[in-house]
Amino acid sequence: MSTEAGEEAGESVALFPLNLVLFPGGLLPLRIFEPRYLRMVSECLRNDRPFAVAAIQDGPEVGGIAETAGTGTLARIIDWHEEEGGLLGLLCEGEQMFSLGEVTAEHDQLLRAQITRQPIPTPSPIPPDLAWMVEFFDDLLRRLGPPFDRYSGIEPSADHVAGRLVELLPLPLAEKQALLEVEDAAQRLRRLCGLIRPEDCD
Repeated sequence: MSTEAGEEAGESVALFPLNLVLFPGGLLPLRIFEPRYLRMVSECLRNDRPFAVAAIQDGPEVGGIAETAGTGTLARIIDWHEEEGGLLGLLCEGEQMFSLGEVTAEHDQLLRAQITRQPIPTPSPIPPDLAWMVEFFDDLLRRLGPPFDRYSGIEPSADHVAGRLVELLPLPLAEKQALLEVEDAAQRLRRLCGLIRPEDCD
């Protein structure tokens, strides 16, 4: 395991609770309309900072304050555009996983969290007996189209294939979160294999 130079411990970031799980390297399209998140986007763009994405464990995704999982992923805005009706369209990319610390709500209910970045793992190879999952993933990308066609051409690793499949497949949110918290990418891919094609995962 390696740690990115300049890693910050106990830094404060805006927290965006969502009914999804994001991995490092994953793409996250969003449509923003709530004032608190429009403010978050403005701050992130102005200061060139990421925000924190964590899966909701209790509470609403829109309005109110939600409780989240204790592990999530930082997301950076890589593209944005204005849509009809006052919506803001974003394309974000997952950066680094974090452990969640203290969370406070600001005047408009935007959550601010203390986080500690987790070490960045060295990418691990695809186990030979799971090579079929690369073809499965490539077929899924062809079906989905933009913006996920951006993944085409990326060298497949256990981290990349497992992360993208967990993000894109219709798995229960609790299962996605459990897979996020599996530290070894090859083990994550094997556990995912058991959910997709158990007969090939002895």
